[in-house]
Amino acid sequence: MPDAATSASSDADVDLLDDLCRELAACADAVGEAARYASGLALGGRLPAAALTRGGHRRVGWRTLLRTLTDPAGLGWAPRGRGVARAGRLAGMLAGRESLAVSVAVCGLRIRIRAASAARPELLRDPGAAAVLRAVEEGRQAEAVRLFRGIMRDRGAEHAFSLLAPAFADILAWKALTDANPFNDHAGWQVATGRAVPAEPLLGLGAAFWAFCDRGPGLPAGDAGKAPQSVPRVQRRPALRPWAPHPHVRPHAHPHRAATLRGHATALRSHAVRLRATTAAPAWRGPRSEALRAEVATLAGRCATAATGLALAAAQLGDER
Repeated sequence: MPDAATSASSDADVDLLDDLCRELAACADAVGEAARYASGLALGGRLPAAALTRGGHRRVGWRTLLRTLTDPAGLGWAPRGRGVARAGRLAGMLAGRESLAVSVAVCGLRIRIRAASAARPELLRDPGAAAVLRAVEEGRQAEAVRLFRGIMRDRGAEHAFSLLAPAFADILAWKALTDANPFNDHAGWQVATGRAVPAEPLLGLGAAFWAFCDRGPGLPAGDAGKAPQSVPRVQRRPALRPWAPHPHVRPHAHPHRAATLRGHATALRSHAVRLRATTAAPAWRGPRSEALRAEVATLAGRCATAATGLALAAAQLGDER
């Protein structure tokens, strides 16, 4: 195949991956916010007390919310927030229960890593980088992190970061979201959803994530303050956007419960539609693309299922505060 055609194909592939991973990041954030609101409502104090003492439509709506928060075909195991919701989330993690928000975020991270490698085919000529990317492609996140840290140990952190930047942040975030440690999830979530405002030279990541990444003894005396000079800029790195609430959801206002649930349901439905549309381009072809399309279609279907559950709970709860 001529070089020009190969380059054009590569560019098209990277563009498609960029669009998809941006939508997945936004979708993961929307799913997480919907789960957080539903958790606060279903596992808080007011609605359960009213449901247990008064019954009626409150009890029916409460049960619908609980089913929606634990539906494997929708939100998965989705408690988020404080108090009982936090305890439920930790219990789910210990039991190995899956969360739709995390699954969408992890899918987006894997695609961002794939996009970075597609934009830099020379990475496959480096044995260490090729091993890391192969582990990512095969879904072995723990192995990818181990290989990456091996490069850091054997060839130095600066070389490892310059070789795999910006994919190293996505690899570590993927590991943070899927390991058994609940205390590093906030760092992985920050990277996966793009809540941090982009800022050079730290890729827009907050101090929490850099503390999570730091595993070494630190810089020698006299070297403090020196920044790596050889980290390349990847032009097609999917941008991390500052988080903004969905236009249908106003978290800082105090609308009725039903209206807020309907807003989250509308947001999830719109993301399901956009996910399907993003992978509908004719350029998505080949075995790898078909597998990716099937995965994204499953995630989109689960978003739609979760939206149906939230909308049903909203209809059952009515417009009472």
